Amino acid sequence: MSATADDNGGKDYYRKDGVKIDFDPYASGMAEKYGLPGSTDPEGFDPYADTVGPGIYGGSVLRDDSGEVTIGEQYQNHNSRPGPVYDGNGYSLMSRAIQSGPTKVTEILKDFPLLKDEMSSGGARPLHVCGMSKQGQLATQALIDGGSDLHLLDTYNYNALHRMASNDLEIGAEALVKAGLDPNYRPPGSDSSPIDIARRSRAIKFLMAMQSLGHYD
Repeated sequence: MSATADDNGGKDYYRKDGVKIDFDPYASGMAEKYGLPGSTDPEGFDPYADTVGPGIYGGSVLRDDSGEVTIGEQYQNHNSRPGPVYDGNGYSLMSRAIQSGPTKVTEILKDFPLLKDEMSSGGARPLHVCGMSKQGQLATQALIDGGSDLHLLDTYNYNALHRMASNDLEIGAEALVKAGLDPNYRPPGSDSSPIDIARRSRAIKFLMAMQSLGHYD
């Protein structure tokens, strides 16, 4: 989803953190699908704030009797591609740990090392979840040290660095690039590289970090 000022009738929209919203939250059909301002589903997508709840990203997901993640229609059909089905129980174990901080993440990985690549709603892995908030990015290095796969993609075909770019998170972004991710790489099936997203969203802190690492002019 991308919109220019011309697409929005000459108006730009910004989130509370200053990141530019790259679509028109008041476009036709938006209220019908997601609700009016102040009446959106807290587990889903709020287009007016450009935020998502656990139904969309980082949430606990259904599993079958063998423990395999159930794939089907995603919450609110926000992403039309099939993906992990949200189970209605809020954020996943690792998503909650990430919000608690790197110490908690390290503690959990000592006992449950396979959670380093836990799958949650939206196809998000723990490193993706780190890229969703200022607090979350602080757990990035702990997950890298714990062996999390840098190259896994979510159901939008984005890696964790794309999420850092879309939320202007320079600390987590720097950790991922130093660990081997390329901010100019666009994965197959993706519409953008992390740098593309950052430029579109005017993610200044992210771009300055990439410039200091020699990946952006």
